[in-house]
Amino acid sequence: MKKIKCNKPSNFIVLLFVSIVLFNCESFIEVDLPDSKLTSNIVFSDVGTAEAAMANIYSKLQNDVLVCGNSLGISILLGSYADELDTYSNGSIELQFYQNSLISTNSFVTSLWKGSFNLVYAANAVKEGLENSTTISQIDKDRLLGEVLFLRAYIHFHLLNLFGDIPYITTTDYIINTTIGKLPQTQIYTLLIDDLKKSKSIIPAVNQSQFKTRPGINTVKSLLARIYSYKKEWELAEIEASSVINSNNFEWVESLDDVFLKTSTGTIWQMPPSKNGLPTQEGQSYIFTMGPPPNRALSPSLMHAFEPGDLRQEHWIGRVEGKEDTWYYPFKYKQSTAETTSNEYSILFRLEELYLIRAEARMHLGDSDGAKKDLNKIRNRASLADTSAETEQQFIEAIIQERRIEFFSELGHRFFDLKRMGLLNNKLSPIKPGWDTTDILFPIPQSELLLNPNLLPQNEGY
Repeated sequence: MKKIKCNKPSNFIVLLFVSIVLFNCESFIEVDLPDSKLTSNIVFSDVGTAEAAMANIYSKLQNDVLVCGNSLGISILLGSYADELDTYSNGSIELQFYQNSLISTNSFVTSLWKGSFNLVYAANAVKEGLENSTTISQIDKDRLLGEVLFLRAYIHFHLLNLFGDIPYITTTDYIINTTIGKLPQTQIYTLLIDDLKKSKSIIPAVNQSQFKTRPGINTVKSLLARIYSYKKEWELAEIEASSVINSNNFEWVESLDDVFLKTSTGTIWQMPPSKNGLPTQEGQSYIFTMGPPPNRALSPSLMHAFEPGDLRQEHWIGRVEGKEDTWYYPFKYKQSTAETTSNEYSILFRLEELYLIRAEARMHLGDSDGAKKDLNKIRNRASLADTSAETEQQFIEAIIQERRIEFFSELGHRFFDLKRMGLLNNKLSPIKPGWDTTDILFPIPQSELLLNPNLLPQNEGY
């Protein structure tokens, strides 16, 4: 590739650079700068090119990697892996998740690993470019650096909870990345929190993007609250959750039919479809109109978990009736075909999660009245009576139940909740014939182990 000479870099250059990062690398540990030396200080000499690089990262995250709403994303894969979805497409790679029979060469597992680490590399490239730039204003630098640090932590957080001990990639240095090894969970969490604290200190206090399509300070606090709850640091979890709830930037949505609209006042961070007028990938992936289901449907286990009179069953679940059978599908996102405008965006954080995090934190901190108040806010909207929980064990069961029903088919919450509470084996072994105790982690892709032996040993059971 010839060197490109120009007086001012164009969006074409930055898109070329990011495309090389995202699409043309054998593995995250082999990524290096292209021969044209489109180095960070050239690419990010103005805020427009830096924004273009960020937009490309968000596009991949939304459409192809990790939290996308299609069969490559964790909403579907972990819904099938746990007890939310039944898979109907025989012979599909997704079936290995449903049957809990993953192997280290599963292409979807490889896609999760490689696609996620490629985005981390791209985020690091943006970070280094911004730090080296002498022409981008400090205000723009802080805003974009805050987003990059958040994204780096957000992606590593999911990889940690899927694969266990992993590398934490903070550089684009080729030599470092080709020999990097895994870090223990405790060290990963320290690095995650450090990135998020730095992000929180520089990202704007007010989300300036329309419809909250870029992460702001409350998105950072929401992830911190989630992480502290995973680490059982309940006081810190309550502080971060309360900060978001009391920020006056969000309003409780009383109507269940309005929760997933793009204009929802309870949304903290969401991402739009690739083109205005398109539905979310979730709407396309979940909704079907004829039986038997072409790909997937809600499991009987989930359907039986709803309490009588729970309005979420009426408003958030669709049904298809056949001659002998009835099938159900997630109907949180109701648009499934192209229209004049996109009515829904894919939600990654919403206010309800912060109430349930705080309820759990307050319960562990001995504030049963506060825990009940937060839990009942969720229940009462669904037309359910106040919780009857009194003991700690009753509270734990009530929170597990409420999170299961509130977040079904969303971003693997069910799997992650059972895992962090040590309940995966207890809940899944009786209903999933293929479940083994080692299934709490995915296998590290075999192709990655061959390229970098420092990633050994393979996770137990594979």
